[in-house]
Amino acid sequence: MQLRWKLSWIPFIIVVFFNGCSFFLQPPRETSHHPLIVISFDGFRWDYLQKAPTPNLDHLAANGVKTNGLQPIFPSKTFPNHYTIVTGLYAEHHGLVSNSMYDPVFDAYYRIRDRQAVSDARWYEGEPIWVTAQKQGLITASYFWVGTEAPIQGMHPTYWYPYDGSVPNRQRIAQAIQWLKLPPDKRPALILLYFSDTDTWGHRKGPDSPEVRQAIMQMDSLVGMLMDSLRAMGIFQKTNIMIVSDHGMTAISKDRVIFLDDYISPDSINVVDWSPVLAIWPTRLPIETVYQRLKNAHPHLKVYLKDEIPERFHYRQHRRIPPLIGIADEGWSITTRAFFNRNPERYNGGNHGYDNALPSMRAIFIAHGPDFKNGFRYHTIGNIHLYPLMAKLLGVQPAATDGSLDSVRALLN
Repeated sequence: MQLRWKLSWIPFIIVVFFNGCSFFLQPPRETSHHPLIVISFDGFRWDYLQKAPTPNLDHLAANGVKTNGLQPIFPSKTFPNHYTIVTGLYAEHHGLVSNSMYDPVFDAYYRIRDRQAVSDARWYEGEPIWVTAQKQGLITASYFWVGTEAPIQGMHPTYWYPYDGSVPNRQRIAQAIQWLKLPPDKRPALILLYFSDTDTWGHRKGPDSPEVRQAIMQMDSLVGMLMDSLRAMGIFQKTNIMIVSDHGMTAISKDRVIFLDDYISPDSINVVDWSPVLAIWPTRLPIETVYQRLKNAHPHLKVYLKDEIPERFHYRQHRRIPPLIGIADEGWSITTRAFFNRNPERYNGGNHGYDNALPSMRAIFIAHGPDFKNGFRYHTIGNIHLYPLMAKLLGVQPAATDGSLDSVRALLN
């Protein structure tokens, strides 16, 4: 029997729904492996620990593993990278090629605020870690993670919530603790948690703002709450914790803007995604004409036909990747003059999505627990390697992936 958790509109009251679908390909089983908690702080740049006091994150790093960062895939945006973390696949292989995209076979659009699209499993390719775990008899849980709202291969996590950004952060931590207090035959082996604060304030005020500094400290306090609760239960040293983020953040300015309508009429093309990566599908103009008009139009805009996209981006193969993309240089934005005039302050603050090799796009990685080394420092790792790492920690056989356990095996005891 599948168990699904949903929030009601009354805070702290949980409504439980049952249906008759079989959830596991194997019966739920207890595991001898340690529970794994994966926490994503959206937009938490790799060097944010230097911007504010973070005693709890510092403790995990000092007594566990810390890398010089986590390299996102291209584009360095939220949905593609969260789904890469749990599948180990590049965007061209898992299908979430951006936060906004068009599928020419479906003749349909996916946008992250479109609840119907977000919960439609046909958009999600590959096999996320909760599906892998559940196929092999484990119980999983998620308090918000990209993909968990869709029945991928017929499965949600065992316990999950539809996204609601108004849910207090401390409530999410408290629920994770409650899950760990369940009887062994109902207790999740994997818990995924998501928090948006550092990304929200990074966009609004920029990565060097006092508001981001405050958000960093608030995220650290959540880690402290989790650590204290695990200690009170006597399982802190028996629990694996991974702190990750999907991407970094860089400052933008209304003085660094590329106006697309200076070079081509937006009405003559279909722009599915704008900044800092243009996703262009042809309408009235042939794509070659669009390419010729844009390829040398602005010194801070690089334009590629699909088969010319640099191989290191791993961004050519999927049908949802448009026939033409433009990539703004770091800190530059792409828009139209009309939209800019209506929203000039939108172009002050911060953004991400740029070349994933930029240091400013690098995310955080800290891990602590019985299966990780103590006081270990390591170079930057790619987030494609986290799926096989999680499979190893959970004791399950991974699906095919672009990542490699060998690339992160050094982090483990």
